[in-house]
Amino acid sequence: MLPASGITKGRPDLSQPFDGVAEVQKFRVEWKQFLDVLLKKNYKIIVTHLRSCELASFSHGILHMNCSKKFSCEELLHDAGLLARELEEFYGLPVKLHISYDEEKDADTKGQTIFSLFRELSEDNEVVKFLIREFGGELVY
Repeated sequence: MLPASGITKGRPDLSQPFDGVAEVQKFRVEWKQFLDVLLKKNYKIIVTHLRSCELASFSHGILHMNCSKKFSCEELLHDAGLLARELEEFYGLPVKLHISYDEEKDADTKGQTIFSLFRELSEDNEVVKFLIREFGGELVY
């Protein structure tokens, strides 16, 4: 498991508005709307990575996310601070992130390599499509 940079160590803050494993459902209900807000703010690559993740639980102010793609997990860890701020703004409560790589789920989707992810980005992501079309670029890992 790879902890996100926004996680604090020590005693959990028990004063959160809602806690518990079942409470992750409150995030899931509005998750698509949250992703739409990120798209409007031009965080398209982050949204692409978030789509390979699952909201696992919410407890003591920490939202646990599992990513089925190692590359997506690594990229989201780099953007964990930004993502936590966006979550706080959208949901209206303090949120810390714990982002982890789920090897079991990745094994289930081993057909998807970094190359197929890049192909998917070049076909579906508007920003990437624009760059390729206008500048003749290509995604290189």
